Amino acid sequence: MSVTFDIEPLSGCWPEIEAIGRAHWQETMEYYRGKQPYAPSYDRYNSYDKAGWLITFTARDSDTGQMIGYSLMYLVPSMHTQTMIATEDTIFLLPEYRRGRNGLRFHQFIEAELRERGAREIMVTAKPGSAACRLLEHIGFSVINHQYSKHLDAAEALQAA
Repeated sequence: MSVTFDIEPLSGCWPEIEAIGRAHWQETMEYYRGKQPYAPSYDRYNSYDKAGWLITFTARDSDTGQMIGYSLMYLVPSMHTQTMIATEDTIFLLPEYRRGRNGLRFHQFIEAELRERGAREIMVTAKPGSAACRLLEHIGFSVINHQYSKHLDAAEALQAA
């Protein structure tokens, strides 16, 4: 399967991103967010896009033009150092397109563009033990911390028991 990577205006591909995002939510995010519904806000993403802080990367099947993956990256100066940092909102490829080197090539495409735009650091997340972790470490990313999540409504229920 041949895949083409590009940067597209958010406004031109939002419906496709939202649809693929549902598959992403089901596969990777829902387990720690409890029963929270998938409800992205186009208006919020669009405001970041218009401010120049959001880059929309796409992956498309070269034969059909169908979107098969996407990444949204925020590129802003660090509040602490003023160094340009890129922070991942999401990176996702449909499972059937993860074979071969598509994931590697997508990350390389993203990194090259972020570097060209002045990024000096890229921050991404991945679920522990996942293939994404292995890929990230293979291409030079390092684990720098552990991220924790606490659902306050669940914690309150535990405290009341």
